[in-house]
Amino acid sequence: MDNKVVIDTNIYISAIFWGGKPRKIIDLARDGVIQIFISKEIVDEIEKILKKKFKLSSNEIKIILLDLYTFTFPVNIKKRVQVILEDPDDDKFIDCAITSKAKLIISGDRHLLTLQEYSGIKILKASQFIQRMEEEEGKGKRQK
Repeated sequence: MDNKVVIDTNIYISAIFWGGKPRKIIDLARDGVIQIFISKEIVDEIEKILKKKFKLSSNEIKIILLDLYTFTFPVNIKKRVQVILEDPDDDKFIDCAITSKAKLIISGDRHLLTLQEYSGIKILKASQFIQRMEEEEGKGKRQK
């Protein structure tokens, strides 16, 4: 599996507040198993949700965003696409994947998940991604 991925905002938020499979994905990035790419647009959305929906203080948000940069790779978007007509705001994840040459977007968003794939970029739920990682780890152990 390609280790370059883009993660939807809902995965970051779930990892922060609820853990579970989204947290496992973040841990994989912290351990260097995968590379998570992020754009300014994604960071801006995370910041906005933390402030408006979760009512975090500016200082709390700053700490979360500083931590975010310890395990992600920022990219400047070079190409913008218009793919998700029902929710054009979701295109930023595809833009980030194209720019970073990631072959995978991990999301819980129905608009992205319905698409399933765009231009060779697969779109998976967190649980599907974790299952794939575990299967690959199992294959690696059996081949030794």
